[in-house]
Amino acid sequence: MVKGDGVTGRPCFERLYALARSVDDRMTMSYAIRHLGFADKDAGHFDQARERLTESVTLRREIGFRPGEAAGLVALAYLAAETGDPSAAFHHLDEAHSVAESCGAKAVLGWIDQARTLIGS
Repeated sequence: MVKGDGVTGRPCFERLYALARSVDDRMTMSYAIRHLGFADKDAGHFDQARERLTESVTLRREIGFRPGEAAGLVALAYLAAETGDPSAAFHHLDEAHSVAESCGAKAVLGWIDQARTLIGS
């Protein structure tokens, strides 16, 4: 959704997050904060990106959105790899695999395999 244009998307996702938070819509909050994390990553704000992506995973865990939790862990894995921590990246992928397998998230399992290949090379 951000696709390298976080400057344009950021205000929309910030507003979306605030509105969702005001009505305790954790699913929508998880999406908004995830995309703010992507915008932070693209801008080189890696610590903020990690915090936001982690919040998204936490929200998804709280509401039992297991496929989304697994997808969020894949995003954290890519961030860890990009910031020079392949050990953390593979830990996130292992956790993502366990979650995705437990809920039958076949598409996410494919993303995990792809991430392992890209990160491992």
